[in-house]
Amino acid sequence: MKTLVAVITALTLSTPLHALEAYGALGGDYALPHAGDSDRLVTVLGGVVTSGQLLAVGVEAEFGFALGASSDFDTRRLRGVARYRLGTLTAFGAAGFDQFVYENTTDTGLSLGLGGEFDLQGNLAFRGELIRSFITEGETENTTTTRLGLVYRF
Repeated sequence: MKTLVAVITALTLSTPLHALEAYGALGGDYALPHAGDSDRLVTVLGGVVTSGQLLAVGVEAEFGFALGASSDFDTRRLRGVARYRLGTLTAFGAAGFDQFVYENTTDTGLSLGLGGEFDLQGNLAFRGELIRSFITEGETENTTTTRLGLVYRF
């Protein structure tokens, strides 16, 4: 997995700046550990992908902040992403590294995500995604996260 992220990062960074598309997003997450209470988060993410072609690859980083007293962890993710443009709809898949951050501990894992973005107007798009986190180190159960949000492409 580390090799995959390194290769995608190298390919993205070796692309001329004029051939890159940057984006930022704000989303609401509903995280459901497979044994335990659900958590709600507000996620801020940013990414960069190659542009000018139907299939784009890039990297994405995100921070999720616990929302409300019943949520007990924040999240951090670094992912490689592949996007395929289908007109006004863009389908994407992502794979990367997760951290679930509690008050005194940090659990780590790997994640896979599938989603889509629907172009709304100008550079704005509606995003939906399903993320499956596999915890490799720590006490957190494997977690499935559903995300809805808005994306702005720069």
